[in-house]
Amino acid sequence: MNRADGELVSSDGLSLVCCLYYMSYMSFYTRGFVMERFTIQKNDFLSHDCTGYFHLYYVGYGRPGNPDYLNILKNIFVSTHPDTLRAASRQAAALMIQDIPQVMDAEGLDEAVLMAVPRSKSGMCNWQLGFKAAVRTTLKALQADGLSVIDGTDFIFRHTSTKMTHLRKPVSNFENTGSEPYPGITKDTCDIQNEYIKGRTVILIDDIYTKTVNVDEDCIQALYDAGAARVVFYAVAYTNRNAYKRGA
Repeated sequence: MNRADGELVSSDGLSLVCCLYYMSYMSFYTRGFVMERFTIQKNDFLSHDCTGYFHLYYVGYGRPGNPDYLNILKNIFVSTHPDTLRAASRQAAALMIQDIPQVMDAEGLDEAVLMAVPRSKSGMCNWQLGFKAAVRTTLKALQADGLSVIDGTDFIFRHTSTKMTHLRKPVSNFENTGSEPYPGITKDTCDIQNEYIKGRTVILIDDIYTKTVNVDEDCIQALYDAGAARVVFYAVAYTNRNAYKRGA
């Protein structure tokens, strides 16, 4: 990346020293949270069930214990200070570095392609792709540790904007254009490098999974249609606002 274009990480990813520091920090920060397994059920967007994992609940921005750093990384207006973005990216990467090997162990995977669900808008700058940078940092750290993971972060690319589904209310000075999720929207609005996916197992990574939105379901189906032998899903957080209400 060119720093002048807005760079969150170097070509080698965030410093592994920083990653190790944040792994130590996050092991304390997330004490009491255990990665959970769940099933993404088949529906109009997805032809069959998919195994998923997440680390913690998303209970609402600003609420105690919520992973607000995932919101920070979205950086809709490109107004967040680079140091704040880098810190947020390191927090997300630290959890993934901790969790992805456990996912592979649980699923009996010797090798996997790691891919990130693409942002909803095309043409976003690097400062708005902090979560993708975190996935790349995770890949570098896991590869350095000898894990057989393949960088698939460029195997899917959004060429046509879709509606941002995480915006629950209108935002001033921002026009949220594009289609709402519909079956096949990923294939219609993204380029997918089928030749690198065919016959492989993919771990598809997203920042937040929200049931009924169906962005992740459609992306999983698109990877199967592109020839993936198997897709396992992982999200840092799972939307569950009721968890905050009941004190979970």
